Amino acid sequence: MSRPLILLLIVCLISSASFSQSVSTADTGKKQTELEEQAADLLRETMTEVGQLRTPENRISFSAELASLMWFHDPKEARAMYGGVIAEFNELVRRLDAESKALPSLDDETSPGGFFGGGYGQTRAERKLRVAIAVRQQIAMSLAEHEPDMAFSFYSDSLALITNIKIREEAERSDGYFEARLIKQIADSDPAKAVAYSTASLKKGLDGNQIDILQKVYATDADKASEFGAAILSKVKDDKAEIANYVLNELLSFSSSVYEASLKPGGKPSIYTRDELRDMADSFASRILGAKDSDSEYSGAEYADLIAKYSPSRAAQIRARVKKADANIDLSEMRMAANAVANTAASGRSRSSNSNSNSAYSTPAEFLASEEREKAEKKVLDDVVALGKKTLSKDERDKAVAAVRKVIIGTAGKDKKVVALSLLAAQVARLGDVELADEIMQDAERLVNPRPKNYQDFLLSWMLVGGYAEADPDKAFPILAATIMRANETLAAVVKVGEFIDVNDELVQDGEVQIGAFGGAMVQGLTKELGLMAATSTIRTLAKADLKKTAAAANSFDRIEARVLAKMLILRAVLDKRELKPAGELSSDTGDVVNDMPR
Repeated sequence: MSRPLILLLIVCLISSASFSQSVSTADTGKKQTELEEQAADLLRETMTEVGQLRTPENRISFSAELASLMWFHDPKEARAMYGGVIAEFNELVRRLDAESKALPSLDDETSPGGFFGGGYGQTRAERKLRVAIAVRQQIAMSLAEHEPDMAFSFYSDSLALITNIKIREEAERSDGYFEARLIKQIADSDPAKAVAYSTASLKKGLDGNQIDILQKVYATDADKASEFGAAILSKVKDDKAEIANYVLNELLSFSSSVYEASLKPGGKPSIYTRDELRDMADSFASRILGAKDSDSEYSGAEYADLIAKYSPSRAAQIRARVKKADANIDLSEMRMAANAVANTAASGRSRSSNSNSNSAYSTPAEFLASEEREKAEKKVLDDVVALGKKTLSKDERDKAVAAVRKVIIGTAGKDKKVVALSLLAAQVARLGDVELADEIMQDAERLVNPRPKNYQDFLLSWMLVGGYAEADPDKAFPILAATIMRANETLAAVVKVGEFIDVNDELVQDGEVQIGAFGGAMVQGLTKELGLMAATSTIRTLAKADLKKTAAAANSFDRIEARVLAKMLILRAVLDKRELKPAGELSSDTGDVVNDMPR
């Protein structure tokens, strides 16, 4: 099944759920408040269960997430929960720091590299401490959204606990670009504090991150942006400050566009006056003209046009310094054109390669046929969605449903059929024909293995639960319970295999699976996908139908880590007020800075 079509199916199903929820009750607000109260009780119950986890790493990961969710319901209680997280985290760092400086014991010798998280030539304590540093950043990022001062205090104080010089220096290097991410997060909710932190960060230098922060602050508070802009201009005019040309170009370009927009009727106040922009352009030009180790004799020519808008004489000096300016411009354009052609060709080869490697089509006719099938499948989905928007008589509706149903049954792929039938059933149930909706869901249920044993089986079971959640929640819970019972057997086997191959105790420690950031890149990826897939319409719909039954399903997991993770997904679906982000934006949501690169 193609990725675009899968996404289309999921989006249609989610939009169906949203429509259903918006029109089904008149007292949505009251019911939502009651649901959140029940969810808060479930959160406290889950917090008690988290305290029973064996490893501090799991306790910290789960407790931080619970505290973040509690903030949407009770900030005072959430603040206290974060206090507990920070205390336990600091104690863990102290212990790992001490162990990392001690000589390796016989059972803690240096490793040739972990199977999941790397760690070549490091002891277990060193590996754990490095991971803890990344977790420190994640905790600070989640806390910054709610309590910026508390986040910055934790961020600074926890670094002071690390006395291992080598690891401390590594942390300080990574903190440079993480600090900018943290300030950007704060800028969304508190521009004034973001400006205060950003102004202080200018002591370390000016880079592209601070220009990004200036743009974010200006979008919400022009006065605060002007305050920060003054501090930036002072840094630019400091001849001793080392600032990259691309940063100055980005600053002048943004500031210029803001100034020009401010001159229009009803325009927003500019960050800088024209005189200040001239000062900025002069300082920029002075740096270009004063460069002694430029990469080429043409260095700075590409900025001359922008500088000329505010300091024509300086721009003329830059152009005069450039030898063979016309030839250089032609050469530059030729290089750009050549690069564009090369990139286009490379892109074409890449697409061709991917097409050849991933496609099962041996002839153009087969490829065209597949495109026609996808168009037909999309039309089916459009027809299903349209059923809820048209005013039809019962006979007309029955005929339309029968026609769509026939096309769905003839569609290739169980996953497509189950999702499409579930969507159709949800629309029919919304129109009031519960019996027909149940009949359609039975068609979907016949396509699903009642005793799932592989990944596809479990995915189809989840799709079926999602369909019943919309059409008839009472029938969704028994299927969900049966699926979890089967999943318990699979999870037990997976953990055994994990223990067998995980020689450095990265995935399974003291018999407990390490969830989240402490569990390595593979587990991080898994939990992110779960967060995107599960904490959407299905869990939200089940929770609204019956939160107690939904929580009972989570409690049917045998392993405590799985139970807590399942409850976390339920709580996230009910309490989290933030909008779900597209897949490409996951890393910024989670604050996962491990793979980020400094600007």
